[in-house]
Amino acid sequence: MNALDLTGWFMVAMRWLHILAAAAWVGGSIFFFAVLRPALRGSSGGPLLARLAGQEFRQMVDVAIWVLLVSGAIISVDRLTSGHSTPTYGVVLALKIAFSLWMFGLVWFRRRSSSTMPPEEAARNPTLLSRVASVLTPTNLILALGILVLLLAELLGYLFEQSMAG
Repeated sequence: MNALDLTGWFMVAMRWLHILAAAAWVGGSIFFFAVLRPALRGSSGGPLLARLAGQEFRQMVDVAIWVLLVSGAIISVDRLTSGHSTPTYGVVLALKIAFSLWMFGLVWFRRRSSSTMPPEEAARNPTLLSRVASVLTPTNLILALGILVLLLAELLGYLFEQSMAG
């Protein structure tokens, strides 16, 4: 095996780790949003189970973030120095990085915001702002950004393949 083969295998491993970490995080978020949260809604043990599941999920997300940062940096340097990156590729990569950093920030630095209106009153008098705020929770925003980042990742792959093809 020569050095080129080792480099190729290393890059395959980096892309695989990157995809695995993204799938675990975004897939876990989809499961939490679409399955676990609705299943626990209204059950007596729901809040405790949701909190415990959330703690475990956060630990996995922390590992996924580090894997994504390291593997993403390596993949980006490899692609940007390959001679096949276009300005469009650079713009899409910058957007992907920006949205990813926003996700990381939401995970690492989010603080619970307290409403100035008591929850009972907010439920009786739902305003447009309170409805939007109830949908745009950090958890929901992380999921939406994760789906967007996956789309951008696929677009990057397409752009890179098109550039290599000629």
